Amino acid sequence: MCTRIFYETGTSTYITGRSMDWRDVTMQSDLWVFPRGMARNGGVGEGSATWTSQYGSVIVAIYNLATSDGMNEAGLAGNMLYLVESSYGDPAARAKPLISVGAWLQYMLDNFATVAEAAEVMADDP
Repeated sequence: MCTRIFYETGTSTYITGRSMDWRDVTMQSDLWVFPRGMARNGGVGEGSATWTSQYGSVIVAIYNLATSDGMNEAGLAGNMLYLVESSYGDPAARAKPLISVGAWLQYMLDNFATVAEAAEVMADDP
């Protein structure tokens, strides 16, 4: 189980830390910089969501594939946390474009400037 700690200092400074409890000693992490305007997809093949990034971002990629941590040019930051017991339901039952777990954080960084903005959109159409 990965863990994230977030500390608000009260002076517009925020500190975040996280553990990476993935049990794969061969996992490679890379730092990538993405510009705004990139054509993206949800990474699940046929039926994937598609979008164009509205914000550039700096991310940590794992397995040369998934965004595990990142921040966009508007200051929105996020972390992908892993829990082996998690269940995400049956994607075929949604009848909507799909986004893989590994692309979910990147979707947020590409499309939203603030947590409030992301939460509002996700509340309307998760």
